[in-house]
Amino acid sequence: MASIVDVSERKIRPIYEAIEISNYKSALSQCNKLLKKQPEALILKALKGLILERTGKSEEALQLCSQVKEKKPSDEPILQALTMVYRSLGKLDEVIQIYENAVRQSPNNEELANHWFMALVRNHDYKGQQQAGLKLHKSFKVNKYLFWSIMSLVLQAENAPESQSTIFISLAERMMVKAVNEGRMRTTEEVHLYMIILLKQNKTKEALEVLESLKDDLVQKCENDTEMIHIRNDLLLKTDNWTKAIDASKSSLEVNVDDWKAYLIYIDSLFHIIDSNEKDEKGEKDEKDEKDVKDEKDEKDEKDEKDENGESGESLNKKLNLDDAREFLYSLQKKESESNDVKRGPFLAELELEKRVIPGKKESKPAKEMETLTIEYARRFGDKSSCFEDLKPYLKDFSLETSKKFIEEFKASIDNNCEDEKSKIRNVQKNVNAYKLERYLGLLSDINESDAMAYVDKLWQSYNDALQYGSKLLDTENQYGDEFVILASHILIDLHNRKDQNSFLFYAIFLLDKALHKSKYNFQFKLLLIRLYQALGIILEPLELYKSMDIKHVQLDTMSHYICARSSSFAIYEDVTQACYDTLPIYRSNDVETPEMIVQAYKYATFSKIQEFIQFRKELDNSQQKVLIDREIIRLEFLSVSKDFKGAIEYLEREIDISDLNYDDSFCKSLYDNRDFVVMNNYNSSKNKTIEEDTRVSPKLDNTWLKIFSIIPQIFKLMHTNNNVDSLIPLIEELEKSVKLENKEGLGITLEERYIGKTVVSLGRLYIAFKEVQGGQKESVEKLSKIIDEIISELKDKSTKEFSEVKLQELSWKHMHRFSTFIETCNYIIVVNKIVNETINVKNKKSGNKELAQMLQVLSTSVKENLESTKKQLSDLNERIKDGKENLFSCIKSENNIEFCKDNENLSFINAILTDKVSLSWQSSIESMIQAIGFRI
Repeated sequence: MASIVDVSERKIRPIYEAIEISNYKSALSQCNKLLKKQPEALILKALKGLILERTGKSEEALQLCSQVKEKKPSDEPILQALTMVYRSLGKLDEVIQIYENAVRQSPNNEELANHWFMALVRNHDYKGQQQAGLKLHKSFKVNKYLFWSIMSLVLQAENAPESQSTIFISLAERMMVKAVNEGRMRTTEEVHLYMIILLKQNKTKEALEVLESLKDDLVQKCENDTEMIHIRNDLLLKTDNWTKAIDASKSSLEVNVDDWKAYLIYIDSLFHIIDSNEKDEKGEKDEKDEKDVKDEKDEKDEKDEKDENGESGESLNKKLNLDDAREFLYSLQKKESESNDVKRGPFLAELELEKRVIPGKKESKPAKEMETLTIEYARRFGDKSSCFEDLKPYLKDFSLETSKKFIEEFKASIDNNCEDEKSKIRNVQKNVNAYKLERYLGLLSDINESDAMAYVDKLWQSYNDALQYGSKLLDTENQYGDEFVILASHILIDLHNRKDQNSFLFYAIFLLDKALHKSKYNFQFKLLLIRLYQALGIILEPLELYKSMDIKHVQLDTMSHYICARSSSFAIYEDVTQACYDTLPIYRSNDVETPEMIVQAYKYATFSKIQEFIQFRKELDNSQQKVLIDREIIRLEFLSVSKDFKGAIEYLEREIDISDLNYDDSFCKSLYDNRDFVVMNNYNSSKNKTIEEDTRVSPKLDNTWLKIFSIIPQIFKLMHTNNNVDSLIPLIEELEKSVKLENKEGLGITLEERYIGKTVVSLGRLYIAFKEVQGGQKESVEKLSKIIDEIISELKDKSTKEFSEVKLQELSWKHMHRFSTFIETCNYIIVVNKIVNETINVKNKKSGNKELAQMLQVLSTSVKENLESTKKQLSDLNERIKDGKENLFSCIKSENNIEFCKDNENLSFINAILTDKVSLSWQSSIESMIQAIGFRI
């Protein structure tokens, strides 16, 4: 280490300060000054490397870091600077190497050894982790390091082929057994690690034995750990220790009367015992008829043995039956009824118990009918927001008459004559739950339009009546009656789906938008509004609503599909491209932040969380939404840049990397669909579609869509860069296979996207035929001509002429999608036409080339004619929106009406929505499409 020249802290502190405030110019200047005086100072070289990396000079930074690395430093400031550079540039192997070298230089430095291990963790080097953990344990005699090594073996087992996995997990178990025998297992997290190892091998009995044999101090710790309690209870159930499971669940419920897992284990165990006893009784009767006295004696001996083990016999039947279970629940209910804060658990458990009772079966007769239990529960907890979700599983089999009776009795139980405000607020929630349950039970399925509109008015009035109680709520809180508005919107959505009239969607928007002024942070309002505006072909307002939701972190992966899916349909290319890019930070931060979560889990020996964090990272790394957004961005950007041929070619050359556009089956199967489709409040019956499905404007994007829009840019890339058609043929065949899939429910492509794919298949075949003609195959000229004729014919069939007379109140997403995809299709034809034209030397006098050029000119003319026609339709539509002669509100009102629209006080509010949010977005989309066409003709 003689080459290291010390630099005083006083001299380098200003460099650190400059880096901290991102003043890299000053930091670099100071670094260079000091390096002139001390050129071999490794800390200065490392800091300069960091500065260069931060200013985008990666190659120079790596060269400097390599120089420092060769000296094998062990000083922490130098190592930290190098680590920041290497981690930022994704060179995690280098980080491992520098710390490994440092540990060799300073073998007694425990902190350096920890950094070495954590570098291995960040790089997913499980084998290295295991070896490093053992080395740390050997050097520093700290138990934690041994368990690090064992955990690393578990991870090796999870990521190894099955043959090797068994070896790794067996070795982990042997190491764990040795650690237990040596008295090293002292924390609940270490017990949890042991459980992970045993349960991975399905050794449930052995896992239970481990928990039963823990020493007193560890038993106490596990009894105070909720997760360990649940693990033990699950093991008792899985090993058929039903009596012990019941005792354990009872103990859990004494501590937490709302522990739903404990109730389920209690009820599961109870019915196992009842079934077992009935089988025993039946078996005894049959055997008495068929067997002799000797067999009866053997049976008695076996039965006595079971009694000794505490697992069956008459004593169980006496101790554990439905009546005793009910008595236990009743005792919990009584205790809760005397409390000021009544918990729902014991009452909900009674519903679960009676639901599982099978009528006509011995020992299994319901104490109360489900109708009675549910109405009792609704009366008791109807003022809780959770009441609806609680009751849903127990209402599924209600008949129409029973459902009506249930709702009547529930509504009758609401005391509308109460005086105090708290009771009135509770009544608001009760009424909300009554309406939600009424919808869920299907009592509104046959409601006619007139009654439905009156029902909407009633809900809106209920919302307005409840506003007085929320005057003191914070801006961040929702009004008590907000769900009245959501319910009203659902009714209007039903009417739209039934009658296909956009006026119902407009009414829903008016109500939701008005209510949003009072509950500015109600994300349920915003999600519904996003969907409803999109259904009307509007994107600008959904973009603003989405931004206002302040979607962050993992929600960027789970929620971004609400705004990014098929965002190209609205033709606002720049804005929606930015929205797609705004979702990407979660995937970048996942590479940096999630490894740090795993590091912290190791640091604090939280073994129960390590696998969760690793799985979290894996699901984000292999997110289907991430890939779908990437393909949509390529689609959007290519449409934007290909307004001129040069831009399209530059994009294909610079941005399209075929190796990044995976689409094969193995790749698609490796993806995780993390998208959240259940976040929207849904009160629909389980027999019907959810409200998310009802408001979905197009099929859910799937792997078929992913394949189509992964293959298309690859085809264009190969057309431009490769004269060999052999690599093009498999892509065309795969694309053709995808677009020919049966158009069944659940397929994630629209008819327009199918047409885009078919057109690109034809363009691919056109290119191949052209290459064949160039290669001297004259018979391919006819093939080329036929393909061009087919493309022209398809263009005419798929043109947008049918939309010429569309009424403004009928304008919707399907119109925007049809227009935008038609322009996209024409764009692809123009690009391929020019790619082929570029390779033809028109000046060449060969008649073949002239004939080819003429054929391509016919195709080009046809495309331009179709685009001219579409442009005229769009221009006419835009003028109708601008001049306002078709009063949109009057058109909407002429079809049907709600009270909200009759109130003159709301007219200015409605007109503002129609002008600033509806018409403006339509105009922006239409003008963008007109401009896109203008560039191409």
